[in-house]
Amino acid sequence: MTQNLFELFTDDPVEYNLQHLKTQLFMVLITLIRQKSWNQATAAQHLNVTTPRMSNLFKGHLDKFSIDALLQMLVRIGYKLDADFDPENKAQPLVMNLKKAML
Repeated sequence: MTQNLFELFTDDPVEYNLQHLKTQLFMVLITLIRQKSWNQATAAQHLNVTTPRMSNLFKGHLDKFSIDALLQMLVRIGYKLDADFDPENKAQPLVMNLKKAML
């Protein structure tokens, strides 16, 4: 059985991994926005994007967003993506964690 939806649509490991990362960033961003009880207009203002752009995000139109754009919004909401690299750890050499940014 397939573990991820994108495996059904592509055999390209690069495309698969990019779409998987984009989906994870989207889910985290939407969760953080909802935790703050922001509506689309308020979220757009805080994240420095237009209301139609925020509407696209809320509707899950991920094709309209780059990974960079999602990361920028995460930073604007007060978080950062931290990557730790351990070349000795063969099973998981790169670990990424979302952390609250120090303001």
